[in-house]
Amino acid sequence: MLARNGWRFNFEAAPRAVCLAPVLAALRTNLLFNELVMEPLYPQRSRTDLIRPLAIGSIAGQLTWVVIVVGAGLLEPGYSEVRDAVSVLGARDAAHPWLFDAAVAIWGISLILAALALALDAKRSWRGWLGPGLIAFTGLAQILDGFPFPADCRWTIDASCRAREMAGELSWQHYAHGITYFFGAVALMFSVFAMAWRFHDDERWRRFDLFALVGGLLGLLIVGGLFFLGANEPGGHYGLIQRFALAAGGFWILALTVGLLVVRGGTASAEAPGSVSAARPGSPDAGSQAGG
Repeated sequence: MLARNGWRFNFEAAPRAVCLAPVLAALRTNLLFNELVMEPLYPQRSRTDLIRPLAIGSIAGQLTWVVIVVGAGLLEPGYSEVRDAVSVLGARDAAHPWLFDAAVAIWGISLILAALALALDAKRSWRGWLGPGLIAFTGLAQILDGFPFPADCRWTIDASCRAREMAGELSWQHYAHGITYFFGAVALMFSVFAMAWRFHDDERWRRFDLFALVGGLLGLLIVGGLFFLGANEPGGHYGLIQRFALAAGGFWILALTVGLLVVRGGTASAEAPGSVSAARPGSPDAGSQAGG
């Protein structure tokens, strides 16, 4: 049961369709985005030139997120990194909620940038776009957890806030904050397995599929510890467990973006067969493909 966010959402009893909702939403969003936006705006030749800047921008955003969150924690009165959730820094009664709002928006954008780069690197198929779609969904969820859906009060610090939360007396944005956070975490966890599937048989990424699979299994343990083992009461150790989970997610995205820089750091020949930039108009490869 999600004790933190007052709706008393019972995850053990939830139907499988609820847990699969991020997967389906990510697929539809990513496919529509590529069909309606990427295809008309960027010709095939220019797409490959976007991958490296997108990856670098994602890495810069992730580092910025860490710096701002650490600084906001130091400025927040009575805040403990071991006890308190990161999103407490963005509560309505926090000292500087705008810092968290800016940080989580930057982090969400960095995830979306990574997703776009991975989609451009992949084949034109659900196998190629499922993982990036899930990562983009997580990025959107992180942005929503900022100023659109802020927490009403600092529940891991203030016991009265915790009591009002459990009584259902807080705003709908407060409870939506927890729901979007949960679905974002589930989508990011599924993205590990989706990317392992995508990297399989892609010689450019070598054994990264095995790395992703092992990372996904470890991620299940970490996320399970966050939602089912971590004490979310004032005076608990929720903050420490959450930071382990966030660090694991950040390392996953960092590994993907650095991998893109390595794969794309050589020559133009580093293309996935059937990728959106593999066959360039006017190139010898494009002519040979057209000729059969």
